Amino acid sequence: MIQNSYLNYLLSFFFAIVFVYAISWANEFSDIKNYIDRIIYLRDGGDEAEYWGIRWLFSEPLWKEVIIFIGYAFEDYRAVIYFISFLIAFTYVSFLMKRVEVYVAMIFLFNPMTVDLFMGQIRSAVAFSLVLIAYNLFEKNNKKKIVPIILLMMAFFIHISMLIFYGVFYLLYRLNQKVEDKKYYLIAILTALFIALFMKYGANIILLIVSDTHANYEEVIESSSVAYSITWFIIAMIVATFAEFKDSKNRIVVAYAVTIMCFFFFSSILGMFAARYVALVMPFIIISISYLPKHYKQGTYLLLLVYNIYSFKYWLKLTII
Repeated sequence: MIQNSYLNYLLSFFFAIVFVYAISWANEFSDIKNYIDRIIYLRDGGDEAEYWGIRWLFSEPLWKEVIIFIGYAFEDYRAVIYFISFLIAFTYVSFLMKRVEVYVAMIFLFNPMTVDLFMGQIRSAVAFSLVLIAYNLFEKNNKKKIVPIILLMMAFFIHISMLIFYGVFYLLYRLNQKVEDKKYYLIAILTALFIALFMKYGANIILLIVSDTHANYEEVIESSSVAYSITWFIIAMIVATFAEFKDSKNRIVVAYAVTIMCFFFFSSILGMFAARYVALVMPFIIISISYLPKHYKQGTYLLLLVYNIYSFKYWLKLTII
């Protein structure tokens, strides 16, 4: 753990440079091309649907303004997008290195899920980066809530999925002092199951009503296999059973990680793609593992390391420049 801000930022800068610029990924992520195409389209006067009222709230308007700004303010759009990826990686690793060992932060943020997140699913990663910054600010001074609230609102106006993360955190926060450990984690698991069932059978109806672009999204993207997601379910059960901490607020982090990992597993059973949710909260998952007793922690880190290496074998072809 690095409490010295300057050293933290220096190492985070190094990690982000290597992650984004020093590694030539086998193929450019399709999302980057899609972002560039949209930037050019809007720059050249292309029209998109205009929303009002509740539809406007769910239309992620801030991201559209970011895209428009990039189109008018810069010439090399690809360089700007890569710089955004750099800022995302920097934010994630600096957040994590304050809370776990440096090697743990760097090793376990370097995995196929976060590569997809930082280099492909940039919009959701930008949104959750704002959440991490807000969490940092609130942790430093929980009396000053204005800036964190603004950041959380910005994150929602960039990606609508932030509502799920806010809802889960609020539920766990409210129940933290009222429910004993076993029931608390059981609620976390049941919450994950409820969200998975809702996302499968209910959310699409709402998205269609508000004309959201995510409607029918799960029909055009391949779901993760149960074999790929079961490791996260195992880690969730280990953490829920054996995690130890002094501050009860840390229990929220553990339950939060458990919820998202179980949600990934349940979503895979239901045929939905949810790996991106685990990638987004990866810092909280790694922090929750750090609360395990020594031997459980080492064993779980080893399990996760083997999982990452195995995933890379089938996922990635890279060349170090």
